[in-house]
Amino acid sequence: MASAASDTPKTLIESLDQCAHWCRSGARPRDQFRIGTEYERFAIGPDGAPVGYHGHASIKTLLNRLVERHGWLPFVENGNPIALSRGGVSVSLEPAGQFELSGGTQPTIAATQAELEAHQREVQDVAQDLGIRLAWLGFNPHTPVDRAPQMPKDRYKIMRDWMPTVGGHGLHMMHLTCTVQANIDFSSEHECMEMMRAGHLLSPVIIGLFANSPWAEGKPSGYATFRAHLWTDVDNARCDVRKFAFDKSASIADYVQWAVDVPMYFVGIDKPDGSHGYQAMDGKFTFRQFFERGLDGRRATLADWELHVSTLFPDIRLKRWLEIRQADLVPPESIAALPALAKGWLYDVQARGEILDLLRDGDSKIDRAVLREEACRTALGARVGDVHVGQWAKEALAIARRGLQRLAEQSGTDHQAAQSLVALEEIAHGDKPAYWQRAAARLEQGATLADLATPWPV
Repeated sequence: MASAASDTPKTLIESLDQCAHWCRSGARPRDQFRIGTEYERFAIGPDGAPVGYHGHASIKTLLNRLVERHGWLPFVENGNPIALSRGGVSVSLEPAGQFELSGGTQPTIAATQAELEAHQREVQDVAQDLGIRLAWLGFNPHTPVDRAPQMPKDRYKIMRDWMPTVGGHGLHMMHLTCTVQANIDFSSEHECMEMMRAGHLLSPVIIGLFANSPWAEGKPSGYATFRAHLWTDVDNARCDVRKFAFDKSASIADYVQWAVDVPMYFVGIDKPDGSHGYQAMDGKFTFRQFFERGLDGRRATLADWELHVSTLFPDIRLKRWLEIRQADLVPPESIAALPALAKGWLYDVQARGEILDLLRDGDSKIDRAVLREEACRTALGARVGDVHVGQWAKEALAIARRGLQRLAEQSGTDHQAAQSLVALEEIAHGDKPAYWQRAAARLEQGATLADLATPWPV
């Protein structure tokens, strides 16, 4: 798995096969598999509202303090720090200031947990005396989208102009959502596509287990996870991969053929002062057209391809690794559960086969889109025909636990990884509600966004 920093060269693309080869180039031997975790969270200021970019208690102050106190290196755009990097790890900003950690690639879930805890200590150090706290929710339950703060990033200005032209919830996705994501390796094209298919089959289960966004604009949304639901009306051109996602014969070339026909948001440019910027597209110009025709005398490069791929939004996204993207953000105690599930389900070959069997791989009678939407609505209560997502979740968790145990026995490491699954197992078996579901109950009682933010220490 690649680090947070891009090392893709500006190599001219002579054939679209190069795009597929770029994806395949991420393959690595199974004994070198690692796992990465990314997660966002809402920063809430002393006034109880999401923190803006400028001011004393602000996103800019948090970034500057991380640079000054903890050795992060800033990435500056138009004179403003908009991201940080340190040793293959990055801190970046989502459009409304959602504060994101893109973790390093870790050999074990224990190392992932240690990385998350160390980062939380640094954030506490720079945020506590400012009166900034964090809210661990999949969707901002109170702030209207037009009142959300906006970060000074050029690419987000382009996306804000684009989103309302292609879907009803693009601006909500940008400004009001938070997620946790797991990034995983593969050893071959066959394994990559099998993992991708398994990941898409698992969407209702992951959505149901991590559901943590039931309210929007101060009232119940009608969904257990409004965040996962809104992706169905963001931009179908870059979200919907059903034509190959469940196809056992699909290849990386099929993914590339889909991706190159998605309209481009922008291309990266070098400004006269040497800084990086973006040139907006017209909403119709696809990467295939860029490759075939060029743009103002410029030809497409692999760096352009990497940037374009980063603007695609399927549940499972392929770069030079696979990204599992369905989960709502949950409190820090359970963030490592998603990479643990990914490892147990997909890195253990036996477990992966059991998951494919459980979720009826190849069964065309199951309407996967309807099943996903029902999971958004009722989480583990979702039923479509003879499929019950809650039962699938119980069995899938048992498979993940066994997979993690086998991997620990084979490697002699990470023996405690399965402990990360305990909270999810309690949810699936109905032993007690998820501790993040308390937020929903508190919202019913009139809790504000500030009430839901976690006091320090975490």
